[in-house]
Amino acid sequence: MLIAMPNLAHPIFSAPIDAVDSEMVRGFLELGLEESFTLDYKRNIDPVAETAAAMANSYGGIILVGVDPDPKNTNLGGKLVGVAPSEKDRLVSKMANQYEPPGWTPDVIPVTVDGKHLLVVRVDHHSAPRPLVNKHQIKIRLDGSNQYADLRMIEALFQQGAAPTPSYSSDPRFSPAHTATPYQGGEAPTVFIRAATSMFLRPDAARLRFHGPTVDALIQALSAPSYTGSSELSERLHMLLQQVGTHSYVQPWWIDPSHGHGRFVRISAGHDRSLVGQARMELTCTAALANSGSSLDVFFDIAIWTAGQKVVGDLWVQACYEAVHALLANALPALTGSLLGSAPVPPPPTELHITSPADSHFGLGNFLNTDALGPRTGAGTLRPAGEYLPEDVVSRGDLAAAVTETLRNIALDWRYLHPELPTLKA
Repeated sequence: MLIAMPNLAHPIFSAPIDAVDSEMVRGFLELGLEESFTLDYKRNIDPVAETAAAMANSYGGIILVGVDPDPKNTNLGGKLVGVAPSEKDRLVSKMANQYEPPGWTPDVIPVTVDGKHLLVVRVDHHSAPRPLVNKHQIKIRLDGSNQYADLRMIEALFQQGAAPTPSYSSDPRFSPAHTATPYQGGEAPTVFIRAATSMFLRPDAARLRFHGPTVDALIQALSAPSYTGSSELSERLHMLLQQVGTHSYVQPWWIDPSHGHGRFVRISAGHDRSLVGQARMELTCTAALANSGSSLDVFFDIAIWTAGQKVVGDLWVQACYEAVHALLANALPALTGSLLGSAPVPPPPTELHITSPADSHFGLGNFLNTDALGPRTGAGTLRPAGEYLPEDVVSRGDLAAAVTETLRNIALDWRYLHPELPTLKA
């Protein structure tokens, strides 16, 4: 039984090596987390090399060595049995000899907890070559177990190994230009903001569907607590809409029936759609079981209409944060919790996009107030922008810092050499 699953990673995934101590490991063990994409417990070092390689070919992760499985649930860590101190060197030597291409091994951190010598094997998938071959086999991590990569996955791993960014960075599914929600009356939003992510699912995920309980969990995660069964917006999302207009009725979350089926669901909320020509905002969360059910794509979109006015810096910057927060802290954990029984730890790579479907010829400069960014070097239009969130910052749970860093990078691309961003309300 899963006792606790944080929406974002524990510091053990990203802390400096010398900061991983007995107190941190003990606190992590006390969470009672089940084995998952990024967590495994091992009694001894024998199976560690295979699991570490599978994690390197996936999202990375942590292997705690010297921990017996729980007798009632083998997916949970149980009694601490420890290993001999000499096992660290033996494990590192084993991985160095088995892995191809040679030259890479994960961090192996010795820690003593309650008198037992444990090894914390920390796999950083960014530093690992792809694909990482172990004993002539290529495996990936799926739902707490190691599975052989199929031909499609092997091809993707080779592509990722040849490129500095994940191979799906140019995937049109993540581009707002290709997937922005059609709006009533054909009136394109002034500004469109999207947070998007995608994660691999387990081998039998082709059978997964968005049943009623999954959709209910998604709506509940994005709604304020209610005893009446209504799906009113959460307080922070409602406050965001209030910055655009307090004059109109705010519609609660509703399911788009024209685009839904067993592998696709879209829910929307926001100002009344009949207010064509007036300032308003609409929120949309879209989830799809893509690639024949082998991956889960999730978008959180914020569309803003301003009736001819520019979107002020405080609003569009905060909207970027709210899109990322709603995606990673609410929507994604709710969906994976319902579909797989656990939230992704750490979260998968996430993109942030800012564009203007209203008039692509003039760019964003006609619609975004960027005065707060400071002086701009050079001329030219502000082009639609997309950027990955820094995964190390996201994994620490500091979404505000991650969004701020991402927006600074976007501002630099827009030629603001010393951007100053409004303070986010986290």
